[in-house]
Amino acid sequence: MNVVLREPWPVERFLFWEDSQEGKHEFDGTRIIETTGGSRRHQRIVFNLMRLLAEHVTPDLFDAVQEMRVEVAGKIRYPDVSVCAGPIPDGLRTLRSALVIFEVLSDETADTDRGAKRTDYAKLPSIQHYILLEQDRIAATVLELHGTEWHPAELTGGSLVLPELGIELPFDEIYRNVRLAPSPSA
Repeated sequence: MNVVLREPWPVERFLFWEDSQEGKHEFDGTRIIETTGGSRRHQRIVFNLMRLLAEHVTPDLFDAVQEMRVEVAGKIRYPDVSVCAGPIPDGLRTLRSALVIFEVLSDETADTDRGAKRTDYAKLPSIQHYILLEQDRIAATVLELHGTEWHPAELTGGSLVLPELGIELPFDEIYRNVRLAPSPSA
């Protein structure tokens, strides 16, 4: 489902509507976009991220959640994984801040993840890193926010270094048990 609204909705109206729906929907200010489940690769990468974050972040200082909605600049997004300062209250349904956001790219979402979401997430006052993970090969685009500008780095090995969380996440653990696509030269 991808519905263009006849009239603009404030985010509060969208949240009221979405809370009565099955499934999850993003809202870009003018359209309601149904989110669908990811591939098995996608699920494994998200699972591995959540496991690593649970093992490495200090729970009194940080909280990691998967697919919890984030409100930013009148839009609602569902990042694959968000890491926030402090424990997130159990009853909270909508985040309004995050230090680090991860998206696992797919053919269907890559353009939005690299474009509109990149722009949207830069408006979160607390954001420091936005990380785009490939799912068919070990690779990440790591965007670090300086002021209002993202500074990108492309990584294909080693570890993701997240100084704001005081951790490093090894790529071999992020991609553990992920069946990667064969390389073109194989």
